[in-house]
Order: sequence, then structure tokens, then C-alpha cells
Amino acid sequence: MARVDKRKLLAALRSRLEEELERATRHARDAAEATTHEENRAEGDKDMRSTETSYVARGQALRAHELENALARLGVMPVRDFAKGDAIEVSALVDVEQDERALTYFLVSAGGGQRLGKEVTTLLTTSPLGAALLGLRAGEEAEVSTPQGSRFVTIVAVR
Repeated sequence: MARVDKRKLLAALRSRLEEELERATRHARDAAEATTHEENRAEGDKDMRSTETSYVARGQALRAHELENALARLGVMPVRDFAKGDAIEVSALVDVEQDERALTYFLVSAGGGQRLGKEVTTLLTTSPLGAALLGLRAGEEAEVSTPQGSRFVTIVAVR
């Protein structure tokens, strides 16, 4: 198991979310401008162009808000080192074996599902797998319910 700097992982995750926030904000602004653009003026009582662009603007604004909240949660997320035998909690790097594959997850409070580097994937503590891992220790097994049935994950290391 290679040494991984969790603070660098967290910084990379924040950077990625900040870039996504920039894009979402720009898209929301563009969509809001399109709502009032002369090309989107109703040409009849059934013309919904302006309404449709307002839905897009609202969706983009909501995404930007979600990203702002995620960045705020990550800004206060504690990052700690785990000793042998410690239970899994937020900021743990967890090496697991699932379906004969070795995987490494970084448990975070926001920004799950991001691939950081070659080997680490962020995992929300509120996701089904993240929630199943919380409180467990190396050598234990977690059972996760999926639409395809139960899956089992063996915890190899907590760091």
C-alpha cells in the first residue's frame, strides 16, 4: 500500500469541484440570459421557449448551489491519520476487496464518485457503501444491498 497524502487528495477534490462550480455558474448565467433573449419571446400562447430556458437556468443554478454547499462541507472536513485497529470514519482511506478486485476509497462528506489519481475513488459517507463501511475495521466485512442483490466487501486496511 503506497503512502497517500490525504490532504493533497482533498485539495484535488476541492479543485475539481471549484472548476465544476465555475462551469455550472457560467451555464446558469447563460441560460438565465437566454430566458429573456428576444429569440425566446413567445410567438403565441403555446410557445414555451422562454419557460423551457427558465427550467434550464433553474437547474444550473441549483447545481451551482449544491457545489457551493459541497465545497463548504469539504472546507470543514477533518482529515486525520488512522492507526492500526481504528474504525472507519470520514477522511479514512479504505482499502477493500470486492469481487476479487482491490479498490481504495477516500471517505468524504461531499464530492463522492470522483476518481483521484490512479487508485483512489471518493466515497460519500451517506452512500450505501460508505454508510456500510462506517464504524468497521480492517478484517471485517460489509454487506451492501444493491438492486442486483447483496454484495460483500472485505476491508483490507484503514489508513
